Amino acid sequence: MLLKFKRLIPLILLMFFQGCASHFFQPDQVVYRTPAFYELKYDDIYFNSKDKTSLHAWRIYPSGKRKGLVFVAHGNAQNLSSHFQGWLWLIDQGYEVFIFDYRGYGKSEGKSSIEGSIEDTKAALNYVDDVYEKPYVAIGQSLGGTMLLNAVEHRNNAKIKALVIDSTFMGFSHIVKEKMNAIWFTWPFQWIASLSLSDEYDSQDKVQNLGKPLLFVHGSLYTTVSVNASWNLFELATSPRELWIVKNARHIQCFDNKSVQKDFLVFLKEGKDYYKPNYSSLKIYE
Repeated sequence: MLLKFKRLIPLILLMFFQGCASHFFQPDQVVYRTPAFYELKYDDIYFNSKDKTSLHAWRIYPSGKRKGLVFVAHGNAQNLSSHFQGWLWLIDQGYEVFIFDYRGYGKSEGKSSIEGSIEDTKAALNYVDDVYEKPYVAIGQSLGGTMLLNAVEHRNNAKIKALVIDSTFMGFSHIVKEKMNAIWFTWPFQWIASLSLSDEYDSQDKVQNLGKPLLFVHGSLYTTVSVNASWNLFELATSPRELWIVKNARHIQCFDNKSVQKDFLVFLKEGKDYYKPNYSSLKIYE
């Protein structure tokens, strides 16, 4: 009986991975909080993706003088009403934050998909390009990093002055194999992920020759995506590039670190050497 079950395992896993793309998205429609809770002014925005899917976004304003705008492609799970709260410190420092929901998340219409979410990210970038006159920094966190790197490919990115990739995996099949490798029961069947998940959208193929400064940020604690992913992406990326590894930080929690916040404010001002063509650096935060 056990032998028969073992023979069925590859078939079961293959059936799972045939629909695996949907498992990368875990949206909900809960309104966790709005900027009004923090007495912040914001615009409630709706715009269309390429296929006319209606998307929702917030443009959140600081209470004082505005120093610039940061575009955020958030990570998996929940929606913008939870993810924006991680950027309150940046808004407090005088930066506007534009954050949007992919299809199926929050008030955005449609059903989650890899291709659709990439188009949604392009549409969000296009919207910001149209309404914001100055250059801005674009951040992608976890899944959002992959969406952002795919969105900027083959696009006029003149207004994007730098890209920040926070806790992003190398590719969809890579992250599945990494998870399978961690469990003895599924370890022998990692090869199935390579057969069933396309490498067309892998981040590792998108970080080369972007022509923009790239900042990779990753926490050292292995909770969702290994820090090795950002290290490998950093090595594949062309300069200017930098990697910040934050000790004892969990998934997408690096910007909770006060030293990281301080250095990021310098980065946003195009300070130090970050924007020089051949710049390459690694920094470890305690």
